[in-house]
Amino acid sequence: MSTSDTKKLPALMRFPVLKSLTVLAWLALFSLQETYAAPNPDRLGNSNFSGNWTLDLRASTSLDPLMNQIGAGLLDRQYASQTRLKATLEQTDDELKIATRGPGFALEETLYLDGHNNQNNLKLLGATSVNARTAWSKDHKELVETHQIKTKQGKDGELIIKRSLMDQGRTLVVSYVLRLNGDPNQTSARQIWRKEG
Repeated sequence: MSTSDTKKLPALMRFPVLKSLTVLAWLALFSLQETYAAPNPDRLGNSNFSGNWTLDLRASTSLDPLMNQIGAGLLDRQYASQTRLKATLEQTDDELKIATRGPGFALEETLYLDGHNNQNNLKLLGATSVNARTAWSKDHKELVETHQIKTKQGKDGELIIKRSLMDQGRTLVVSYVLRLNGDPNQTSARQIWRKEG
């Protein structure tokens, strides 16, 4: 290549080191933009709980202590600890419908996912839910249902139910925490549900 040909080349082509530095600078800038454009957890998709589920009694912890504190009767507590319930969950952007079934038992519940309060008077584990609110956790992976409850003995309290998925969506974990007003202790339990099909 003659000297005159070299003069005709763009400046970057004549200086390979400068060319490499420019490429590196562009890559660094692009990587920085990618980092700052990473998905915001608030915009991530919500977990989807839709499907048919079967309660795995062996993997679950007993609801008996929690139901006993609420004031549920012995037969109700035994039923909850021994019955392999089935549930159908149907989720849309706005709500989660839950239909739970067992021999001689049916519970229908609709959770509104926008976080507004819902006065429903639902019978729940031996208590009456007088007010409920459902909202997503910050990472949108856990659905948190908070019930203001009244026990059979007339005590007020709070029952928090959290739902999350594991095993690529094949396992639904439902955890319960009960706090009664004036009682420093809290009682918890956990159910494990397996997806059918």
